[in-house]
Order: sequence, then structure tokens, then C-alpha cells
Amino acid sequence: MTSISAPNPYATVAAGLQSSSARVDRDATAIAASKGGDINPTDVVSLSSDALTFKALTKVAQTVDDNSKRLLDIMA
Repeated sequence: MTSISAPNPYATVAAGLQSSSARVDRDATAIAASKGGDINPTDVVSLSSDALTFKALTKVAQTVDDNSKRLLDIMA
């Protein structure tokens, strides 16, 4: 019989948050290093996108937690 394993949702969310945080750091540093108001629009858009990704991942983590609680309630 074939065994199917699913990734740990908490580990997946944590990895996504770390990746998103690193991108936010990179883009914020690039914007802060801009001189004379010469900000690269790509960095600004990327920073905004990364912030939305981070926010979405926190919602995913909350949903995973809620579902885990429901499962525990069902099994109790």
C-alpha cells in the first residue's frame, strides 16, 4: 500500500513567513539606500506585495490553528 504524507502546515507557514520577511528586509534596505529621492518603483511594489504576502500567511496560520482546535473538539 502506498503511503501519502502531507507537509506540516505550521512548518510551511513558518518557511513562508521567513522568506517573506527576508524579502521585506531586502526591499526596505534598497529603498532606504536610495539617494536623492531616486527610489526604484520595483522595490516599492515588491515591498507592498511582500507585506500582503506576510499578512496572508498570518491568516493561513490562524486558519490552521482554528482547524486544529476544531479537530481536537471533534475527537474529545
